[in-house]
Amino acid sequence: MLLYGPPGSGKTLISRSICKLLNAKEPLIINGPDVLNAFQGVSERKIRSLFKAANDDENRYGAKSDLHIIIFDEIDSIAKKRGVAMGQYHMDDRLVNQLLTMFQDGKGGNGKVLDFVILISKSV
Repeated sequence: MLLYGPPGSGKTLISRSICKLLNAKEPLIINGPDVLNAFQGVSERKIRSLFKAANDDENRYGAKSDLHIIIFDEIDSIAKKRGVAMGQYHMDDRLVNQLLTMFQDGKGGNGKVLDFVILISKSV
């Protein structure tokens, strides 16, 4: 789910309300800039660690695991247009690729771990 709009329009509040309606665990709310790190590989490692609780729950309880929701606030700060280099290592491309990989198969292709992701952006 992608919510976008100007700051203060209630995107995060709507996201929290959705979590309550779905009887999910307390959502993990991540501010996009908090993921960024100047050292190569650290940002990608942070993204993978966001999915650890969902993976652990899936491994422990299988289909009976709780609903995990991750809310990425200010996703536009880390998921920029691919192919535009932010430095010699194309940091933006690596972050977007890591996010897409985790969204697709956060469990390495063995099963569906993350049931719901909410992305919040100031612009599209």
